[in-house]
Amino acid sequence: MKYQVGDLILLKDICLRHPLHLRSHYILDPKLRNTLGIIVTVEKHTDIFECGSKENDNGYIWYSQIEQKEYHFYQDEVDGEIII
Repeated sequence: MKYQVGDLILLKDICLRHPLHLRSHYILDPKLRNTLGIIVTVEKHTDIFECGSKENDNGYIWYSQIEQKEYHFYQDEVDGEIII
């Protein structure tokens, strides 16, 4: 896992790569670059995908400090810096 619950993350880059229908929350918008949020949920890749998943397919729910909404992303879609 790249991130853990409670990590404060600064989103540096966003590049969506996975199908939209697998997501249960809002999808990250590129305008959220350089904003802070907290990881509130971690989804292990083996719990999301039945077969062929990789470690970089872990899912996360990120709570935006700016918009006060929860967003879903996969590990390989975001370049983020852990602040705390």
